[in-house]
Amino acid sequence: MGFFGFLEQIFKKKIEGKTAQDWFELGGKEKDPARKVECFGNVVKLKPNFAGALNLLGSAHAELGEYKKALECYDEALSISPSYSAARYNKENLKMKMKEEAKEAEEGAEKQNAEK
Repeated sequence: MGFFGFLEQIFKKKIEGKTAQDWFELGGKEKDPARKVECFGNVVKLKPNFAGALNLLGSAHAELGEYKKALECYDEALSISPSYSAARYNKENLKMKMKEEAKEAEEGAEKQNAEK
């Protein structure tokens, strides 16, 4: 197999008959966050260093409330592309949301204890 055969193999890798580009396009059209996780997860399996797919995979995990997985995806995207502003923004935004939710949960618990 020559050099071009090797390149063709890299770009033609598929999961369930779909290329990374196919999965990326499907994920971009998808409304269901669980399906987005599947689509962008497959993109990352086929192209592990695709920071854009990792960022979108993180956002899909965040939509499902899977914050730890989302942060891991954002961190991985930023390790590949440290200046990737969308991943940095999404990560910081999620961290703020997590703090707000933790504060609301704490206030709710305090209110319940006060009512007892």
